[in-house]
Amino acid sequence: MGVFVLMVVAMCATWRGAEGAAFFVPISSETTMYGSRPVVRQFCEWEGKKMMIGSSWKTTDCLSCSCSDTGLFCSGGGVYAPIPGCMVLIDETCRAQLVDSNDPYQDCGHDHAITG
Repeated sequence: MGVFVLMVVAMCATWRGAEGAAFFVPISSETTMYGSRPVVRQFCEWEGKKMMIGSSWKTTDCLSCSCSDTGLFCSGGGVYAPIPGCMVLIDETCRAQLVDSNDPYQDCGHDHAITG
């Protein structure tokens, strides 16, 4: 019974550590006059910029965002829970690497691949 409880606790800790972040912002629109006719343009707003419907991008915070006709959706890799003695480094392409916490130039010594 004790082993079962320990397994459940370990699974919960792992699940919580792998949880990602996501958010949704409804589509924005603006109306301008073209002569006497109103023209409505729809777009997603990201950091003060108007993004076209159908566009997608990755932010400097490693969020993957896309703009659809319903709005802006962004999601990220979440929080990494490395094993003791290791730490996670994330490079400029949002690739995560498990390295030794005492020497970040050395791999952690484990064959654990991290995808993000």
